[in-house]
Amino acid sequence: MKLKKIIIAVSALFAINSYADPIDLSSWSELTLNFPGGQNAGNWQLSADKTSVIQQINADPSFYLNNINQTSYSMDGSWQVLTGSDDDYMGFVFGYQNSSNFYLFDWKQGSQSYSGTYANEGMTIKKMTGATGDGLTDLSLAEFWENGSDYGDMDILAQNHGPAEGWLDGQLYDFHLDFNLTPGDIHIEILQNGVSLWDVTVHDNTFTAGQFGFYNYSQQSVRYAGFEQTGGEEVPEPAFILLFGFGLLGLRRITKRK
Repeated sequence: MKLKKIIIAVSALFAINSYADPIDLSSWSELTLNFPGGQNAGNWQLSADKTSVIQQINADPSFYLNNINQTSYSMDGSWQVLTGSDDDYMGFVFGYQNSSNFYLFDWKQGSQSYSGTYANEGMTIKKMTGATGDGLTDLSLAEFWENGSDYGDMDILAQNHGPAEGWLDGQLYDFHLDFNLTPGDIHIEILQNGVSLWDVTVHDNTFTAGQFGFYNYSQQSVRYAGFEQTGGEEVPEPAFILLFGFGLLGLRRITKRK
């Protein structure tokens, strides 16, 4: 009986310790790829408690990055579009090496043509692999917009498209990401009120570490909140990543200190 009580007590302790604290976002930084002929740079507003951020305007592809090169972690969080205006992209990046090499999960509310390409309603996992490490040189608005097939330096890893697969105005959505817990595996689950909308695992070992960040493209008033991380092993960044991380010409990168 005593042994059983000890086992129950230890199990409870591990259960308590399995919960992560909400992430303080004050050390994260924003970056927008401002392409010629595109839209404005993102406007990321950090909340007073520093655990959520709202991207407020229609912008070119924009990121809010944690500045930690890491592998083998899980990330949980939520999105909510706080307006009934527009129908474009929200999501997150991971395995981020520089502004043209990363994995991207994006979610489009409505199907739409733009910049000579076509975005289907629904969710997509993409891989960007630019040669120079400068997103303004390697990539284009078209590569961020297209989600039906490989285009330029963008490859489709998985997709969940259809007439009822877009996000809804005002609805709170949760996501879960497992990155490289099993070498080369990417597992993503999207939920609405605890109900799974998409649960997918893909295998790709192009990037086995990198930064995590929020993603927004041409969609105003999106709130990113409640982010918690479990696990994670920090990895020293190769010299070429550091080179491209410092003030690439044409990139707008602002570190917020509050």
